[in-house]
Amino acid sequence: MGKPQQVRQPFEEVFVDFRQIVNFRLVKQEANDLYRSLTPLLELDERFADLILVDLAKVVRICGRNNKEISSAELLAYLVIYALIKKDREKLNVAINSWEFSSEERLKYQKITIQILLDLTGGDQQTDQLALPSILNQLDEEKGTEYSGQAVNAIYKFAQVITKADGVVTMQEMEALSQVWKLLHSYQKLDSYQSGLASIPIPKTTQSADLKPEQTPESKPPQSSEPTPKEEPAKILEQALADLNDLVGMENIKEEVQTLTNFLKVQKIRAERGLAKTPVSLHAVFCGPPGTGKTTVARLMSKIYEGLEFLSKGHLVETDRSGMVAGYVGQTAKKVDEMVDSALDGVLFIDEAYALVPREAGRDFGQEAIDVLLKRMEDYRDRLVVIVAGYTSEMETFIESNPGLKSRFNRYFYFNDYTPEELLAIFERMAGKSHFKLTPEAREKLLKIFNQLYDNRDKNFGNARMVRNLFEKSIEKQANRLAVLSSLTDEVLTTLVPEDIPSNYSETTRT
Repeated sequence: MGKPQQVRQPFEEVFVDFRQIVNFRLVKQEANDLYRSLTPLLELDERFADLILVDLAKVVRICGRNNKEISSAELLAYLVIYALIKKDREKLNVAINSWEFSSEERLKYQKITIQILLDLTGGDQQTDQLALPSILNQLDEEKGTEYSGQAVNAIYKFAQVITKADGVVTMQEMEALSQVWKLLHSYQKLDSYQSGLASIPIPKTTQSADLKPEQTPESKPPQSSEPTPKEEPAKILEQALADLNDLVGMENIKEEVQTLTNFLKVQKIRAERGLAKTPVSLHAVFCGPPGTGKTTVARLMSKIYEGLEFLSKGHLVETDRSGMVAGYVGQTAKKVDEMVDSALDGVLFIDEAYALVPREAGRDFGQEAIDVLLKRMEDYRDRLVVIVAGYTSEMETFIESNPGLKSRFNRYFYFNDYTPEELLAIFERMAGKSHFKLTPEAREKLLKIFNQLYDNRDKNFGNARMVRNLFEKSIEKQANRLAVLSSLTDEVLTTLVPEDIPSNYSETTRT
């Protein structure tokens, strides 16, 4: 008898299986890299764990929805990050050791992972908003950190890798990546990042958590939950002044703030030695067009006042007419009181404050808001600083409209439009914080655009807001360009070239 004939698997099937194994290993590595990138957040506050898993579940569902189904590689990538964050030994063992070698285990845990995705996202209509970007953006604003850029870039790279895992990129998948990018760069205004974390409802899932921290790849022991000791005033002042001087342009503002700081230092020393002080009002008027850094400087001034110990907290509460004026009798005073209470021992920043005084005479509660505010400023003269901001001519008219305002606001800061060179510098800083860089050709194209926009600017010239809008559109174009590539290096992912810069950009394209 001859030897039994060996049954050979068709070459095409062998190739597909091998490619699938490579894809599985690729997404597992990317999930592990994402976990390492997000570890600082997990150590900062344990509530970030569930929030991250919910947002990543939405990202995976967006990618799967545009491809009609969630692929095995996408499910594997999510299971790895889920198991790492939840410290789930069972799921991590299957994902790392069994997924590509046991079809039975893979099918079982694909169903489990799909159920987790459904539980966390709550249905098909719950993937139109991500919570993490807003919270991290607020955290960076409050603490001067850069968590947002690192996390957003890591999540977007994760989305790119899982979308391209099958080696084919469809138009639907390109649209999915574009949608993910937009959601990662959409922010809602929050009172604080802590309140944002506390307000996010986290759906419950069936989960095991038997994996100890030291048994997870690249993990670190959690930090103590004890409150961080309050920083020394001298260090707060030094950091605030350093951050101010690091801003692009604004030389006149920097000089005026430094002069005010020196004056307040002397006043503090005189008081400590029992000498008479010169009365000084810390309330201020910020005049200038939008996007010129008024809110940023107000936040830094609040820290300067804290560092000089004129304010005990030094936080900034931002509002406008809508946050102070109600539509019914008796409600406006309540809203102003609540706003002032939240700003005590810090700075209340009122943007477009001139809107409190209507152009046309008639029944309006804006004047009531001003009257209540002036009274509270007097009641809390040592605990409250108010900064009002808006266009130069409107703010001057606003202050002149009321003797009480004129007597309390006598310190003016004038913010100017950024020059084209400064706009380019702002763009490069935004890019750098998000781990992007420009080629020389891209810089040249941008400078040409900024020169054109600056020469044709009007009263509503967007300045830094316009730069951010252009930056986001450039990143969207880069995402569309990269979506068709099968291989993505870090260099490719982080470089903006001329074709990524919108050639027909104008202020009218702002959103």
